[in-house]
Amino acid sequence: MNLVRVRDLSTARIVACGVRRFNGVSVSTSRIVSRPHFTIRAGGETAGWIGYEGRGRGIVELVHLSVRPKFRHGGLAQSAVYRVLNIVRTCGGRYAYTRINHRNVPSMCLARKMGFRKTQSGSVCIFGRRV
Repeated sequence: MNLVRVRDLSTARIVACGVRRFNGVSVSTSRIVSRPHFTIRAGGETAGWIGYEGRGRGIVELVHLSVRPKFRHGGLAQSAVYRVLNIVRTCGGRYAYTRINHRNVPSMCLARKMGFRKTQSGSVCIFGRRV
């Protein structure tokens, strides 16, 4: 598994379409290129994507994590989160959080597995942890 930084509009379009399809969120290609977003590569294919965005001094939000169905249940999401947290830590990040729809049980399980704790409940739950 490799993380490859999205730097071109062609790849950003693929990620934007995937984010819309699998995450139900519309995001512009320029936003994907201008903020740290990565494709998750496995076996020479794009298996998914993940990004993060600064939210203040030392605080980042993990965004747009999704793994395509045929690549699920292989630990790719966990590996991607682990690597992104290492990148954030190296860049001086101290705290990371993510917002998860309350119906998305697999994502909440992944967050807990990665050491995130629920800090807010509702239709969108917030999970956070020290980096």
